[in-house]
Amino acid sequence: MEGRPVVESERTIAWLRLAAIPLIVGAQSLPHPNRQDGGFFVIVGAVSVYAVGAFGWVHLRPVTRRFAFGATAADVAAITALAGLSGGAFSEARLTYFLIPSAVAFRFKPGLTAVAGAVTVAAYLVQALAHPASSNAHATRFILVQSGYLVWLSLAAVLLSAVLDRRTRRVAELAEVRRRLIAEARTAEERERQALAEGLHDRAIQNLLSARHELEEAADTVEHPALRRADSALRETIEELRETIVELHPYVLDQAGLEAGLRALALRTSRRAGFRFRCELDSGGRSPHDRLLLAAARELLANAARHADAANVTIRLKQDDGTVVLGVRDDGRGFDPKILADRLANGHIGLHSQRERIESVGGSLEIRSASGEGTDVEIRVPVRGPA
Repeated sequence: MEGRPVVESERTIAWLRLAAIPLIVGAQSLPHPNRQDGGFFVIVGAVSVYAVGAFGWVHLRPVTRRFAFGATAADVAAITALAGLSGGAFSEARLTYFLIPSAVAFRFKPGLTAVAGAVTVAAYLVQALAHPASSNAHATRFILVQSGYLVWLSLAAVLLSAVLDRRTRRVAELAEVRRRLIAEARTAEERERQALAEGLHDRAIQNLLSARHELEEAADTVEHPALRRADSALRETIEELRETIVELHPYVLDQAGLEAGLRALALRTSRRAGFRFRCELDSGGRSPHDRLLLAAARELLANAARHADAANVTIRLKQDDGTVVLGVRDDGRGFDPKILADRLANGHIGLHSQRERIESVGGSLEIRSASGEGTDVEIRVPVRGPA
């Protein structure tokens, strides 16, 4: 119930609540038995203040389960007061009772939806039978029919809530399966990268070092420009392989932590791309997602180097309320984030892949950019790993 879904549902109800007020006022002008205006518009005014206040709250303040329960109870009480002051069972305001079962169906689970429906039916019956209009001819039959409609709608709302609840659980199960598959793929990829890095270090680089040693011995006895060129080529190849090994498996991350890994990564990338960098790093300690964050930073810095034409890049790292926040900002040419979908269709999967991995651990990746205004990317992941 907590989080983004409840915020969206309560904001939707807030709009419906506001839209119902002019309909209620307009309906009061319609003829019906035992019309009573006394106090009606005072209650309408109070309900309007409540509707506007609730609207402001759900758009400006946190929305919780308690708020949703309280708002539903307040809706029933407000509708009952309006109906009781404008004709009881025959009041046009009674039609707004139908809002309650409809509204709770996609907010609460089936049990709570059934309770809300029962309270709604009971509220209508109490105010209808207590009102003087209940003594009118055919009033009892009218009240029973209206109550029947409310019961029918409440049952439909319970069934709808059950369907939505099953779908929500199924979506949650699929999301968990997806998260585990991505985590397993990431672990397998990490093992392969480590094995490849160790293979390059233990075999390829050692063979090249041996070859370089042989060239040095040969150069001691034979002077030839080709030997110097071969030695220079071997030296450059060894350095490139060492950088590749660090890219494949950042040992500095294991030894010194994420902050040191980010500084080393920024230093290597800035040397190749020619931009200046600044690090504002305060991770607050290690987290289960340090490798994921370093891989994301590598992708973002590579994008800044290849596409942004930036002069300055800032890397930020901090902890904020149980969340590790990594930010990479550049002053380059920027872009319209809407083009990312087209780039994905054309095979550019780097950033999309990072987003998928980050979201699989309960994190988020937000991009703020515009043409000519640079790019600012913020990544948030929980400090603790998934259970």
